[in-house]
Amino acid sequence: MVDIEPPIPEPMEQPEPAKQKKIIYGFLFVLIGGAVLLGILLAGGNSSNEKTIPSSSEPNETQAAPTAVQSEATSQMEEPESTPSSTVQERFETGTVEIIGEALPPDESVGHVAPGFKAQLNTSGEMVEIQPDDGTIRLIGFFAHWCPHCQREVPRVAQWLNENDLPNGVEVVAISTSVREGTPNYPPSEWFEAENWPTQVLVDSPEKTIAEAYGLTGFPFWVLVDGEGVVVHRSSGELTEEQFSYLVYLAGTLAPQLA
Repeated sequence: MVDIEPPIPEPMEQPEPAKQKKIIYGFLFVLIGGAVLLGILLAGGNSSNEKTIPSSSEPNETQAAPTAVQSEATSQMEEPESTPSSTVQERFETGTVEIIGEALPPDESVGHVAPGFKAQLNTSGEMVEIQPDDGTIRLIGFFAHWCPHCQREVPRVAQWLNENDLPNGVEVVAISTSVREGTPNYPPSEWFEAENWPTQVLVDSPEKTIAEAYGLTGFPFWVLVDGEGVVVHRSSGELTEEQFSYLVYLAGTLAPQLA
């Protein structure tokens, strides 16, 4: 029987120093490469964040659009707006008056020639000239805003004028006179407007020049003048609706005389 000796294992080869260095360098290269790659990825993330949250010093396009809209809105806001003074209507309570002709006696007599006059509208200050002999038949009413009788008659007459037509050739003119601050219904221009007075209102002078020229004896005071300037009727005191309606009728009967 032959004994077989077991093979003796060969000793393992030890890595040479040069190979060890290569392995170490390779490991370092991989490590450094990974670090560089990680840095690039992190830098890319920061760059992405900078786009979604733009810097205040460098506005992007999304900022430019609101800025343009804001500029347009600002320019619109800077446009001058109408001031209250430009929209509020100027009113006149008294004004400049000029009498043309001789004044009437201070009573209710008729048959006299009424004087003409120039006076201002209470809503604009425009000067208006009344010539009694111009062919128009006029009912001229004189009112004081503080007078209790006028306070009752003005809305009554205003309603009648708004609901009825005047005869052809007949005109109603109101004269606001004897103005007193601090008394009821001051300022009278607002009083006439509040009562919906539909015809022109002329303002007398502070000295009540028109009222005196027409011989006013009390409030309210009405004067009816025909187309030739002759006084047909004068009366003082509060009129009822029926009395004013008759006065308008009387004015209408004068129209044929103009033919």
